[in-house]
Amino acid sequence: MRKNKYRMAIIALLTAICIASPQTLQLAPVNYAEGKSAEVESEIQLGSTTKDGYDQYIAKYAKVQRPERELIIRGESYARAEGMSVSVVDGIEGATGKVIQTGESGTVSWDIDVPEEGLYQVAVRYQAMEGKGSDMDREFMIDGKHPFAESKNLVFRRLWKDAGETVRDENDNDLYTTQVEVPAWQEVLIDSSDGRYGEPYSFYFSKGKHVISLVSAKEPMMIDYIKLRQPDQVPSYEEVTASYKQNGYKEAKDAMIKIQGEKAGLKSSSMLVPMMDRSPANEPYSMSKIRLNTIGSFNWSEAGQWISWDVEAPEDGLYKIGVKYNQSMQRGVTSYRKLRIDGKVPFAEVENMAFNFSTNWEMQEIGDGKTPYLFYLTKGKHQIRMDVTLGEMAIYLRTIESSVLELNTLYRRIVMITGTVPDEYRDYQLDKKLPEMIDSFRKQANIISTISSQIEQSTGGGSDRTATLNRIVVQLRDMAENPGTVSQRLETFKSNISSLGSWIYSINFMPLSIDYLVVASPNQNMPSPSATFWQNIKHQVGTFSLSFFTDYNELGSTHGQEGKKIKVWITLGLDQAKVLKRMIEETFTPDTGIGVDLQVVTESVLLQAMLAGRGPDVAFQVSNEKPLNYALRGGVEDLSKYPGFDEVKKEYSESSFVPFEFNGGVYALPMDEYFPVLFYRKDILDELNMKVPQTWDDVYAMVPELQKHNLIFGFPIQVLVKTGSNVQESGSLPINPTFGMMLYQEGGSLYSEDKKTSALDSEIAMKTFMQWTELYTTYKLPLTTDFTNRFRSGEMPIGIADYPKVNLVNVIAPELKGLWDFTLTPGTKMPDGTIRRDVPSAGNGTVMLKSSEHKQEAWQFMKWWASSDTQAWYGKQMEAMFGIAGRLQTANKVAVAQLPWQVKDYKTLMEQWKWTRGVPEVPGGYFTGRHLDNAFRSVVISNDDPRESLDNYTRLINDEMKKKQREFGLSNDEKER
Repeated sequence: MRKNKYRMAIIALLTAICIASPQTLQLAPVNYAEGKSAEVESEIQLGSTTKDGYDQYIAKYAKVQRPERELIIRGESYARAEGMSVSVVDGIEGATGKVIQTGESGTVSWDIDVPEEGLYQVAVRYQAMEGKGSDMDREFMIDGKHPFAESKNLVFRRLWKDAGETVRDENDNDLYTTQVEVPAWQEVLIDSSDGRYGEPYSFYFSKGKHVISLVSAKEPMMIDYIKLRQPDQVPSYEEVTASYKQNGYKEAKDAMIKIQGEKAGLKSSSMLVPMMDRSPANEPYSMSKIRLNTIGSFNWSEAGQWISWDVEAPEDGLYKIGVKYNQSMQRGVTSYRKLRIDGKVPFAEVENMAFNFSTNWEMQEIGDGKTPYLFYLTKGKHQIRMDVTLGEMAIYLRTIESSVLELNTLYRRIVMITGTVPDEYRDYQLDKKLPEMIDSFRKQANIISTISSQIEQSTGGGSDRTATLNRIVVQLRDMAENPGTVSQRLETFKSNISSLGSWIYSINFMPLSIDYLVVASPNQNMPSPSATFWQNIKHQVGTFSLSFFTDYNELGSTHGQEGKKIKVWITLGLDQAKVLKRMIEETFTPDTGIGVDLQVVTESVLLQAMLAGRGPDVAFQVSNEKPLNYALRGGVEDLSKYPGFDEVKKEYSESSFVPFEFNGGVYALPMDEYFPVLFYRKDILDELNMKVPQTWDDVYAMVPELQKHNLIFGFPIQVLVKTGSNVQESGSLPINPTFGMMLYQEGGSLYSEDKKTSALDSEIAMKTFMQWTELYTTYKLPLTTDFTNRFRSGEMPIGIADYPKVNLVNVIAPELKGLWDFTLTPGTKMPDGTIRRDVPSAGNGTVMLKSSEHKQEAWQFMKWWASSDTQAWYGKQMEAMFGIAGRLQTANKVAVAQLPWQVKDYKTLMEQWKWTRGVPEVPGGYFTGRHLDNAFRSVVISNDDPRESLDNYTRLINDEMKKKQREFGLSNDEKER
């Protein structure tokens, strides 16, 4: 059974003691250097080893008292605000007095007088204000400093609920339920936003005057008061049952209350929407129709998320609680939940309830595995809430994260000596040049081995989740015994560290699906979670039979006024299409009377359907080069002639329209737009005493300094991408972003002013091309790079990449939180001292087909879709479903302001967006990127002369452009016609 039988205060004290005085663990005999076998007794320190982390902070104050005092600081009594306009308001419903309204950036501070030295927990009573619909991010400071690193990343959550009852479409399928925010006051203790610590943080205050500050990073919120207090004492179940007897509580009789999971009350996240599971045992069930009959799954997997349900107890008494659940999403993983009833944890044993992996739906009575726990409920309404926690995995995750950082640092130091491709015949004498290396290998092997053993013990044997840990333990111990082989095993070492990082990413999630909860009297048996044999037979036979007549992924259409209906093709996923369909049904069709038949297709189908005259009215997510190619063949409409076009265009950057403009026409509306930014590792640049480069001169100075340490400055290299089994259509290759930046910053262009010839033979383009190729010929930069993994490992501590990778790094590299950032790309210094930072952009568009018989209705739909309100709403829905990884890269700049970027990140994006330059599309322009890459490779690989190579390939580009101009009747030269 889980190790949760002690009170929270005792657990906290024991954890602090373990950190201050590491536990000695007996490890198996290991053969170390010099061929000697010894019984190794190693001291293993579990928890984060980051010098400014919370583990070290609380260990420092482990013996400090916890005064039984409570100090309340009224929000209105704030002393000062910096970079923020603070308003004191009165009469807010639910507040205990006057409150302050704080902005989404800046700092607000309070002067306090602490009467007694000690450790205190800090509670904040707050209410979310109208904003972008995301949680509020804050930093907490004491006397102008962050007490520990984790205090820089605090999250205050909003409250959500279903907008109403589930509705169905014309095909009798349930539609996704829209989530609406619930304005309410919450008093929460400042704790770990990612669940790495199971208890709220404790802060040390000396006796006397202090200044506490909240620094806003995202979203505004109201503050009623801040409270310094001690944690609530959570009794054990043994103590609770004793109180039951003392108070004379009796068991409830003949009660069986079933609460459907999808009928949740309040939620901590808009991601927690009802979901579908087609199991015949689930309620409600349909053989062929979509029924949103469960809640949770991967959407309910991040520590700190919670869902509550309302239950009506028929009488005072003792009840048991059962949960019908499924955890088949993460093999070998136990998901943990904390139970609260009416806002309080009833006893310590339900702080980390384990829901084990199972491929089937299970019914779990909340108990010790033998007998169910009993909960006392008074007659009437109660709230049952379940919070995601990491349980006993929290300390393991913190420890492994520290190990990954230490091993990455060690790997980076080794690479600084050997390079990323060491000479296999050379002895680098790493054990002498890095005397700490062997001890680090042994220490980390012992730590990881101990964690692996403890996980296997808690799961009752071998676990799929320990294979990754055991693999790197074997390698670390072998390298400690044979340090001469380290340089030959660097690639495997790097791969194993990367796998360890992936282990953190996977084990960090605690998914759980719930069909229903049961509150029952102790004499009742819980319902069976499984379908009967005949139910399963009926389900299998029925679904197979219906598959001949029913499209289970069919979206259906919305019904508009007679004769007003358009067909829309979307190349996004089915989940995105379902959200879009719900938006159409709720706003577009009711407002316009236009019905929409929405279909999910692949982009390759569009051209074929267009040529066959069977295409849609509107098509989504068409890549940049396609609209012009369709327009040249008379396939798509010029949108600039439609009413309201100029109003739509005002919300977008000029650069986003450039690829869709030709000969005075505009053949698509932008959907998304990507552009480069500069990523950098703050920890590594600080270690190397380097600054973030502002200009290309700074870059040229930085590259050799990094190379002295065998580190890389990352530049994007474009390659042909594969779509399915086919290479990218038409052999098109985007313009390399590095070349594009350099060219545009020098005032150059890709084509002549009339777009009839290539401008790559201009002197500016030649000079830029030589500068670009010199990065690879003179500085010997690699031709291929894996930005994400190399940035994560530290081999590439700085690099240029498209800004959507901001969200990717946040998701897959949680151990780097606070250690990296992004900023503006390097620029070219102008004579007046300003820095020009032009960057090329790319994206996708929405087109209207020429063959459409409902052009006015199609245009109304396109205007609606392109509007900032629709784009912002869709973006929020995507993030609600997929988290930060699903954040929309909309080209609508007004909509981006409504997406939940942190303020500093939003400002960086907006500043870089000012410098975006769209890449024009011209007839035959698909040869430009392809032959620019050919010229580049002929110089870098074949050592050809840069000027001659680019000149030769420019002639080929011009030949193709002239050929296409003749083909489409665009040439003015009579001889060419």
